[in-house]
Amino acid sequence: MELFSEIYSSYYRAVEAVLRKAQEKPLSSEEIRKALSDYAFSESIFTILPKLQSGTWPLLRKTESGYTAACAPLPENPLSDLQKSWLLAILNDPRIRLFFDSTELDALRQSLPNVDPLYRQKDFYLFDEALDSDDYEDSDYQNRFRTILAAIRGKSALSIQYEGGKGRRVNGVFWPLKLEFSQKDDKFRAHCYRKTGNRKVLYTLNLGRIKSIEPARQILTETEMDHFNPTPRFRQVILEISKERNALERSMVQFAHFEKRTEYNESTDKYICTIRYNVMDETELVIRVLSFGPTVRVLGPETFIQEIRSRVQKQYMLIT
Repeated sequence: MELFSEIYSSYYRAVEAVLRKAQEKPLSSEEIRKALSDYAFSESIFTILPKLQSGTWPLLRKTESGYTAACAPLPENPLSDLQKSWLLAILNDPRIRLFFDSTELDALRQSLPNVDPLYRQKDFYLFDEALDSDDYEDSDYQNRFRTILAAIRGKSALSIQYEGGKGRRVNGVFWPLKLEFSQKDDKFRAHCYRKTGNRKVLYTLNLGRIKSIEPARQILTETEMDHFNPTPRFRQVILEISKERNALERSMVQFAHFEKRTEYNESTDKYICTIRYNVMDETELVIRVLSFGPTVRVLGPETFIQEIRSRVQKQYMLIT
């Protein structure tokens, strides 16, 4: 049985959006098309729209002023027991405490009665994860995470004291751009800009190494805000993926959120995957590529290859 049934898929949410809008006022064909395009795939409109307008799906009523909802009130989409079990398992993940406080978590758990978690954290044995994971249950860590998240949403600055891996301390005002989670290291990082004269310097701060953090009183002018708003810079890396150890399927999962193109090379019996990524994601991408060991080889560019070599050499020095 699938975890989420197709009856709760994007197609049904798209039709639901149309019906809710049609309850408020009559809709034209173009307004229905716009509502569908916001929730469903573009090609789905050619299937859904005719069925709604023809009455094949008796959900809309055609009037002189447009289409109105044929049912009122709209039926609710209840959660299945399997979905509730999955949600309860998610609520038991330690990282969920970064987004909800204890009172909110208790209320969410109480809203899922009479079900057991679909799985528990102890059911998983992670053999390739870092041993120095962030402490997500630490109240100070939770506060740092929420403070940075609020600053990103509010485009505001933070006064941060930070201690790097070699004990070097950095104090100053930073403008956080985004939070990044490393599954391999089990850590959160904050990508931030720091203003130095007329220059802006990019920093990547591990949340676990932040010693203190508080909102800064410094305010950016509109011109400065435009200056700090980064223009995304993209690069490409070409990977050769072998068929050993289920490497292709694993790589598709690991690189799922990157824009990529994968082709099969008959002459080598391997796959060539070209990944397009934001420069800010390069460190995380390097770590993920390294996790595949000899089943994935970097073909280019040379700068990425050199970064891989550098990290492998550092790892070798640590064990010799």
